[in-house]
Amino acid sequence: MRRALIGAGGAVAGAVVVLAGHVLAPPADPDLGSGAGAAHPGVSSSPDAVDRPLRDGTATGSRVETDYGPVQVKVVVDAGVIVEIEALILPSVHERSRWIAANLVPRLRQRVLTAQSADVDVMSGATFTSGGYLRSLRAALDQLT
Repeated sequence: MRRALIGAGGAVAGAVVVLAGHVLAPPADPDLGSGAGAAHPGVSSSPDAVDRPLRDGTATGSRVETDYGPVQVKVVVDAGVIVEIEALILPSVHERSRWIAANLVPRLRQRVLTAQSADVDVMSGATFTSGGYLRSLRAALDQLT
């Protein structure tokens, strides 16, 4: 009997945690697909995010070493707006890295162009590569502030 009560109590506690997480979770951004890894409006993924105007020009970010290989990007700003981001170096040794470069990095690029900021969340499934991409991008944008 005691085991049954403990088991039932655990099940109730687990259900409360699941339901609380569901209620408290912010809604997914419909423009970003499933919302996995998406930044939420008004929430910065960087603690030092500051709205600074960008100067026009082109800048290359630092080469960032990740667990799967180096990442480096170049950014173009025109009229204070990020108009282009080019991945100069992406991990490519492993098949999975090539798949990420072909499929997830373009989505990350679009998120950054939409947000007009490097302060977006990393992509789920490409955490290391997208983290390196965003660090390199921040370094490039810092050159244009």
